[in-house]
Amino acid sequence: MTRDGSAPAAGELGRTSLAPVLPRVSPDAARRSLLQTLLDEPARFSFDAALSVLRRASGRGDPGSAVRHEAALGLAFVPSDVLAIRRSDDGGFIVRTGLLGLTGPAGVLPRSYTELAISEARNRSGALGQFLDLLVQRPAAQFAAAGLKYRPARSADAAAIGGADATVSPQDGIRDALLALVGYAAPDLQARARPGLEPLLFYSGAFSARPRSADRLESLLSEWLGRPVAVEQFTGGWLELGQGQMTMLPRAGAGRFNRLGVDAAIGARAWDIQSRITLRIGPLDLEEFNALLPGGALLERLAALARAYLGAATGFAVNPVLAAPAVPAPTLGPDAPCRLGWTGWLPVSGGRRRDAAEATFSSARIAEAA
Repeated sequence: MTRDGSAPAAGELGRTSLAPVLPRVSPDAARRSLLQTLLDEPARFSFDAALSVLRRASGRGDPGSAVRHEAALGLAFVPSDVLAIRRSDDGGFIVRTGLLGLTGPAGVLPRSYTELAISEARNRSGALGQFLDLLVQRPAAQFAAAGLKYRPARSADAAAIGGADATVSPQDGIRDALLALVGYAAPDLQARARPGLEPLLFYSGAFSARPRSADRLESLLSEWLGRPVAVEQFTGGWLELGQGQMTMLPRAGAGRFNRLGVDAAIGARAWDIQSRITLRIGPLDLEEFNALLPGGALLERLAALARAYLGAATGFAVNPVLAAPAVPAPTLGPDAPCRLGWTGWLPVSGGRRRDAAEATFSSARIAEAA
């Protein structure tokens, strides 16, 4: 299932990025956009929650570029963090707040400056107030960025928007800490992270837990795909033997690996029951099934995420299962050709009752196809 509870389409299976985390609103306000609710009723939002919405709306992660601040004009008590919001000509927003400023209720300058700014505004001259607001822009942006430090969800949201100033916003530290927990702190490892960094960050809890278990892998892949995934353990696999590991009978020398029932093996490979697990996925419809075949949109990403969780020592195979009602009739031709062993099934009288689970692809084969 997706994060909002709906089932994703086949082309949308697989989590690739974090969804924004925004403050909750009442059911009536939910019918409107969150931004419109903020513009209409700014007093309902805290300062940092309002800036989170405005950063998302403007597409700018840096609070200093997304929002311009202006102090409340007057000396009256301020009833809320945010008094008014309006759009600016450059696509950003102007926020009037009484929390900080050089003048106004929370102003740090002597009261006479506030009285002078009020007098100038009555004479239709806002130059003094605008100049003083200009001086407070950077401290206000730093104050807004400080609100992200202990709010990882909003920090991740700011990072997902992009354009955040690393010298102001603290979200990079949280991101680096999560990557360190999952074992990808080094930049060269991040460059080789085939699943991408966003799934690793989102599932950092599962990746950092030790020992890694089949139950956690099932939960991780099921949530990522939005489809049932079962881990079948001890399905076994063939291990290729190097030239120096093969059985050799004694001739000129003593030979090697030739004790019957202990280490002797015939051939260039040996069966190992604990060397591989199988990821059984489904039942699926035909479109989802095709996406998990070699060359499909999801198989390589799924295998990369499973490999990142399992490590290099454990082999695995992917077994997509096609639901019985979705099994197509065999056809010949260039439009929808049958792929023997994958998508070709003989018709069954009375209709097929069992799901089609014959297609199995080893991790080594998936890596070769990629």
